[in-house]
Amino acid sequence: MPKTAETKFVNSLFLTNLIQTQYGESEVKIKAYDVEPASADINDPYARSSMNRILIKYTSKENPTDAVITFVAKIKPTEGPLVEQFKKADVFEKEILMYKSVLPSMVTMISKLGSVIELAPQLIYSSETPSDLVVLEDLTARGYSVENQTLGLSYDQSKMAVEKLAFFHAASAMMLSENGQAFPKFAKGTFHTEHKDKLSYFPDTIRLLAEMASELEIDQPLADKLRKLPEKTLQKAVEAYESDLKGFKVLNHGDFWTNNILFKYQGNELVDAIFVDFQNCVVGSPIIDLVYFLAASPAHEVLEKHRDELVYVYHETLVLLLQKLGYMKPVPSLLELQVVLLKHGSLQVIYALTVSPFMRTKDAHNTPPMQPTLHSVNQSTNVKQILRAHSPNIVAQLKAYERVGLLDWGANESKIKGLMSRFQR
Repeated sequence: MPKTAETKFVNSLFLTNLIQTQYGESEVKIKAYDVEPASADINDPYARSSMNRILIKYTSKENPTDAVITFVAKIKPTEGPLVEQFKKADVFEKEILMYKSVLPSMVTMISKLGSVIELAPQLIYSSETPSDLVVLEDLTARGYSVENQTLGLSYDQSKMAVEKLAFFHAASAMMLSENGQAFPKFAKGTFHTEHKDKLSYFPDTIRLLAEMASELEIDQPLADKLRKLPEKTLQKAVEAYESDLKGFKVLNHGDFWTNNILFKYQGNELVDAIFVDFQNCVVGSPIIDLVYFLAASPAHEVLEKHRDELVYVYHETLVLLLQKLGYMKPVPSLLELQVVLLKHGSLQVIYALTVSPFMRTKDAHNTPPMQPTLHSVNQSTNVKQILRAHSPNIVAQLKAYERVGLLDWGANESKIKGLMSRFQR
């Protein structure tokens, strides 16, 4: 395959150095190599232009017969609509920091429990100045794969994902307890006051959903509540991102959903899950990852039957890990976690209406802008088409939210405003 401007750095010398430094092999001779897109079928508008799989056939002193190895190279775009956004954003710098420093520190922290737990692919190489290239191990070579986002994750896959998330969160909580400023570059997530001008997609989608209520067979009382939500959507989301769990904070993945979780099987047995794409990490309440994952990843029937159980599994694993690691600060109870999830139920509603339908659609152009620093005004999405396709699940979710009062935040805000105006002098 012809090399693009982004992959022109790939040559025999570069690949020889990678193999020698990573695997300690000598007398390496590259016999052939190829570069191909790594994620053309993955629902990620940024991945298509920046992810490449490098396939190498080589010999060495240690491997005198032909050996084959693959790497995944994540490359900052040099052409296309996102070039300017990447120039202004620091997502590459953040991801390199995660792979070089934060993730290894987490693994070291977890190793205190007596074993090494992998959280992410191994970093092979990263460029320093400019920070425009990350080379990672190819997890597919070890049997890891991404599940189909349109089908959603099974219960076993969802359970393993939240258990592994608890390892990620517990390690970061320990690091924060030792140094409150352990993650200074990860203070601003998707919903941050500074990003508000790039987040219009979220209230606009809820507004459009209300306008389509009749077509989607959303009954009038629900439609009336929907119409009151857009005005407060961003404020409520920002409040959720700025909250904590009784003083408890973790480093959240920030984009924790099906396509960023790879699973490994041995035969028919699910044995591991590992995470990728750490560009949107943010310090905050663990509900940031939990709510997002639950909205976008498990199959709908899994959510209907096991949502509360998944929250319990996550919390049980988190508490056990923190206790074993010697966490000295108060650990939130399951009840406290459930209360915070309800308190910030608006975030659940926002994700269910604006993220879930699109993440469950196999079309790279429909991914919501979860990385606002890479927001492009030219990115178009056929929102109506996606909402129509997912209307049965949207309506069912709205009815479930109404039963527990999670659609009342718009109306309650309006009532408070009315009361204030009545008694103002």
